[in-house]
Amino acid sequence: MSGMKSRASIQIKALVKKRDALAEKLRGFKHILRGTILKRGNICGKTGCRCKRKENPILHGPYQYLSHRSTKATNMIFLNKKKLYYAVRGIKEYDTAIGLIYRIAEINFKILRYHYTGLADE
Repeated sequence: MSGMKSRASIQIKALVKKRDALAEKLRGFKHILRGTILKRGNICGKTGCRCKRKENPILHGPYQYLSHRSTKATNMIFLNKKKLYYAVRGIKEYDTAIGLIYRIAEINFKILRYHYTGLADE
């Protein structure tokens, strides 16, 4: 039985080490941004502009926006080149962080399911 216990102890240590390494990767994400980048055409304020035609209007753009849904509303931000760079970077960080969180959760599930007797208070 002590052989099984030491094997379980080795397994839990490996899982905890892997989990901690993944959690450490999360520390570097400071620009996380949840949202979607979309392209939209706009209607201007000039009377008689082609964008205001009743038949076949030709909208200005397309322009890129960041759409973000909060608990209260969906908001959009116009993205110039500089803002677009940061939005793309932030969304990539968000996707990577979510992937890491899922992997950490899976490891925590394994630890809890198979090695609960070897858990120490952290």
